[in-house]
Amino acid sequence: MEKTKESLTALVSCFARGYHASTSSRPIFQDNMANALLLEEEKQLIGANWANAIAFFDPGTKLTAFEEKLAWVMNNQTVPQLVSRARYAEDALMAAIERGVRQYVILGAGFDTFSLRQLDIPEDFTIYEVDHPATQAFKQNRLQELGMDLPANVKFVPVDFKHNSLQNELKKYGYDPQKLSFFSLLGVVMYLEKKGFFQLLSTISAMSINGTSFVFDYLDDAAFDDRFASKRLIQMRQITAQTGEPMKTGFDPLELDLELQNCNMLVYENLAPANIEDLYFSNREDGLHAFDHFHFAHLAVHK
Repeated sequence: MEKTKESLTALVSCFARGYHASTSSRPIFQDNMANALLLEEEKQLIGANWANAIAFFDPGTKLTAFEEKLAWVMNNQTVPQLVSRARYAEDALMAAIERGVRQYVILGAGFDTFSLRQLDIPEDFTIYEVDHPATQAFKQNRLQELGMDLPANVKFVPVDFKHNSLQNELKKYGYDPQKLSFFSLLGVVMYLEKKGFFQLLSTISAMSINGTSFVFDYLDDAAFDDRFASKRLIQMRQITAQTGEPMKTGFDPLELDLELQNCNMLVYENLAPANIEDLYFSNREDGLHAFDHFHFAHLAVHK
């Protein structure tokens, strides 16, 4: 199957989670299924591309060995944000299950592996993986190639947001608007226009009962001002723009609740990089640190 831009992004994120799980002595996020979803040639190609990217991120590097260059790029530019946001979302999800959540909607699921790692989940718990039809077809094909069977409580919901209604498509696959639910959207909000993001939140609040959760990561508005943005965030913006996916949107963390006031959502938690550092990166010896300008937010439907 031809790899679309969506599926390539999914593969790269999967590679980073798998790299961290297999190389860290103390993983922040233990995705022990990520490596299994990638073909050996995909790992080699993605690894080579990331190792070569050190010429962009650190032009004066003295590193020459492939593994050293790959480790530097992964641990400085890629892994910290990917693994900490996944850890945050799944920690929040497990807490939500304890309070009665029985539906998990993963927006932009890509090669997310929670459905393959779920343990001690209630029997009536349902996972809805939502993504572009091409990415979902690619993932389903990969699972078939590897002989992996999805658990019965997992449903793939193909949605092209340009043409499909999230609410209608989820209902087709059994989503119950009267059940307490948990939504996640990771690594996406900064690429959306604010209007589109607010419309998505309004859609979710309209189709959910009070207390439903929505977890996402976002950039603060300083990330888009080169006078204040960190070097590695500027580099990240540059490289994503070069791939045709420019970052567009940031929020003032102190005004997030005001910006969301018309979406029928309340801010339950709003973590700054310093908070994320304390949660996941304290007392580490591998040089991993929370990524500058990235925040994690947990919203609750309130209408």
